[in-house]
Amino acid sequence: MNPLFALDRAETEGKIPKAIAKRVRGRAKYLVGAVKRVEKASELSYPPYYVEPVLPLAQSRGEAGQLGVLYARVIPTVAAAGAGGLSILVQFTAALVAFGAKGTLEAVAGHEFTHYLDLVRKLSRMSVVSDERAATLFESSFADTERTVKMKSIFKDRALIKLVERKFPLGLVDDKLNALVEKRWIGKGLPVRMVAPEENVVRLGMGSVLSSSFDPGVIARISSLEEKVRS
Repeated sequence: MNPLFALDRAETEGKIPKAIAKRVRGRAKYLVGAVKRVEKASELSYPPYYVEPVLPLAQSRGEAGQLGVLYARVIPTVAAAGAGGLSILVQFTAALVAFGAKGTLEAVAGHEFTHYLDLVRKLSRMSVVSDERAATLFESSFADTERTVKMKSIFKDRALIKLVERKFPLGLVDDKLNALVEKRWIGKGLPVRMVAPEENVVRLGMGSVLSSSFDPGVIARISSLEEKVRS
């Protein structure tokens, strides 16, 4: 997958200014480097990822008028008609790539990878249930909210672990990034989309789950970790 396909389309359609698109392309190397660092630290392949030109904004449930920026998400999607199964993608926003520091991109890439592993763990367990049981489990829901695997059991890069822990005490903390995005993305009227809390949930039909296959390396690593916990 070309990670910038959605950005290219948005620029062609006039939805993203050429200057911003150029900035994102120029800084995409930091995202590629972040993904490579996670792969090296985990000795696993990163899932397909892309840069989303529309910035999702979530309304806070606790505080009226407060908005949260969804800089990146793990998204399970149903494959094209007739193909069957699921595809798990990581969505990084163009605003994150344009204005996030190199370390922030690495932290986000690492954090989202732990969400991806946790999602594969849950989906792979359901994909091996019996047909009889699957008849009643026709739908399951997944939300990208504090559902991760422990980094220390996955990453061999201690500096990366500390970086993710520092940036994600409870959600991404980066005041500089937030200020830049508010001024140079939201303030400039660049594309945003309001996302209700209930929209940040993907409901998956069991038929799609049961017909899916997942990265054997990821499944083997998860099985090994769970075996260590039981022993």
